[in-house]
Amino acid sequence: MRLVRGLTLKKGSFTIQDVVEETGLPRTTVQDWIRRLVDEGLVTIVEEAVGRRPARYAYVERDVFPYPACKRIFTSVDLDNGLVEIYHECSSEGAVIFCAFKHSKAGGAVLESRYEGAFLRELAVLGEQRKVASESSMAVEKVEVSGGKVLQTIRAVGGPAHALTETMMFAQGVRELRVEQVEGYVRGIITTDCLEHLTIGIDDTDTVESGATWALALSLLKDLEGIAEGISHKVVLLNPNVKYKTAGNAASFIEVAAPPERVGSIVSRIINIVEKKTYSENTAIAVLKGLTIPEKLKIFANRVRKMEVTVKEAEDAAKKTGVSVYEVTGKRGIIGAIASLAFFRSSPEVLINYNASL
Repeated sequence: MRLVRGLTLKKGSFTIQDVVEETGLPRTTVQDWIRRLVDEGLVTIVEEAVGRRPARYAYVERDVFPYPACKRIFTSVDLDNGLVEIYHECSSEGAVIFCAFKHSKAGGAVLESRYEGAFLRELAVLGEQRKVASESSMAVEKVEVSGGKVLQTIRAVGGPAHALTETMMFAQGVRELRVEQVEGYVRGIITTDCLEHLTIGIDDTDTVESGATWALALSLLKDLEGIAEGISHKVVLLNPNVKYKTAGNAASFIEVAAPPERVGSIVSRIINIVEKKTYSENTAIAVLKGLTIPEKLKIFANRVRKMEVTVKEAEDAAKKTGVSVYEVTGKRGIIGAIASLAFFRSSPEVLINYNASL
């Protein structure tokens, strides 16, 4: 909607081809969207197509417009483990809490539903049709991967159905939304890109005088805007009694979702950024792909919280768990970087309590 409004203000009207060129989406997808917007009265036909001259459209200013409650909807997939994680960034923390509660009680495809501020994260099973509680007002019935896209089948009634029919279609990341009225409820199929989940651990970027690992990690999310979907930035407290530390011995990690073909370039970009911004000669990063945390990685992280661990032990743990390690300016940082990866599903209480075990 922002795009067609902008095109209308700039050119007075727009064509299907204008939208295709701006978005890179398939022409058929854009046609479906414009047809839907015309039906909704949000776009009007200015000129009908005649011969080779394409139809022209214009955005319609309305006094009553669906508030964009859903800002972003995107998905990362772990095909090896048959899992998908669904992300909703919402305008309201209250709405996120409501959705997390309803989806967790409804059954269906969702295994785990949790919220972080105005951000909803739902771990779901792929493919399998699982039973939905009959009294649920909102549920994810099924999630599938087809043609490189993720298809979520959602059912809703009452107020939740309003979100499905009136607001989700405007969320960034939604490629297509098909809605049908079924007896007693509304069913929608939301199509999103099939992204890969990356957890990037970072440690030992500061000195006693300068820098902060948490700040450098946070800046990475900003630097990756436009090439990856930012999910989270977290700080993990580790053993405060180790010999080499600058303050309380904390590592940081970020989570992003990205097209599989961009993963290599994203990791290279991260290494370059960290190398430029670090103040330490012992900086390293570690990368974990996928949506599951290997049990041996949890065991290693628990040891890092309780005792002194060597670089050799960290390297062995990385090899056993499929973690990729990159020495940016040195080796010592790999210990905390690898350990931090084990906490990407942890609660705040676990993240900040170095006595807590996974």
